Amino acid sequence: MPRHRFTQADVAAMAGVSQSTVSFVLNGSAPAGVRISEETRSRVLDAIRITGYSANPVAQRLAGGRNQILGVFTYEATFPRGGQDFYGAFLVGIEHAAEQLGVDMLLFTSARVVDGRRQLARDGWQRLGIADGCLLLGQHEDQGELQHLLDTNYPFVFVGKRASEGRVLPYVGADYVAATARQVERLVAAGHRRIGYAGLQGSDQSTLDRVEGYRQAMRAHGLPLRFVDVHDVAVGAEEIAERRLTGILVAPDNAPDELAEALEARGLHVPRDISMLLLGQPIHQSRGSRRWSGFTVPREEMGARALVLLSRIVERERGGGRGPSATALDDADLHQILDCPEADGESLAPAPASIRTETEGPIRDRS
Repeated sequence: MPRHRFTQADVAAMAGVSQSTVSFVLNGSAPAGVRISEETRSRVLDAIRITGYSANPVAQRLAGGRNQILGVFTYEATFPRGGQDFYGAFLVGIEHAAEQLGVDMLLFTSARVVDGRRQLARDGWQRLGIADGCLLLGQHEDQGELQHLLDTNYPFVFVGKRASEGRVLPYVGADYVAATARQVERLVAAGHRRIGYAGLQGSDQSTLDRVEGYRQAMRAHGLPLRFVDVHDVAVGAEEIAERRLTGILVAPDNAPDELAEALEARGLHVPRDISMLLLGQPIHQSRGSRRWSGFTVPREEMGARALVLLSRIVERERGGGRGPSATALDDADLHQILDCPEADGESLAPAPASIRTETEGPIRDRS
């Protein structure tokens, strides 16, 4: 026989109170002028414990209450597979912050990944109502969906810097521009002048920021830009060798170990002949990978701070919350950019003496 699902009416009958009293106890508050004694509250809690009653979060939201549930939606597959675990650290930070805030997390997974991306509104927007707000994570978002969330005042925060008209889209991102520029400075300080950028020049924000940091730093030193497409590792390694690059910045969507092996197959030792600096942790992490120099992305901190910001936005939308989480949010709160720590690995060395004395020609872009 199917198990009977206890209702709020069952709890009220067992405790000998009205359903509204049960609701007040569940919400932890009562209207002005209504007082619930400790004895009554205890009876209601005992009845809830005995019946195993669980409030319907959707019904609570429709009634104007909060569910203490915050969602996470990822545009790409998130859980580790085949050694890839780039997004895991974000989720660790989110989980830690959820514990500190005392909220539950709900991972929206019903939308399948199609052509590398999920659609937030694939099955309608109603399911988002289960959560008080939602974190968005991934590289390939839909701008129309983000605009809909803004238009409907649904609380959300993007994990990663995102541009929007009027700067109204809240996010917690990493300072890829400054971090990438610092890697150029490290190479220049080590005597390198023939410095390349290995990676696709995509339209996602993190790639745009990395490329901008490379451009700014190279131009500041009067050095020509050298872009190398290493989508085909063997072809990219051949181009690096032919152009006699001694320093290379490697975007995280590449496989640095494969590139290093391809270079060494052409007689270029890393880092004696060519230094390689990683612009963040590689998405395709190899087992037994080298200790790479470069910078790391503060993924756990980004996830944690994004959830704290989302909680504050939810409180603000409610209006009249208590404590620091309910204070007004300014631009610095809504658009947080975190520093990327340096990684002191084993892939940075002084430029070869034969290259160090060479002079450079005029600046030029090469895409």
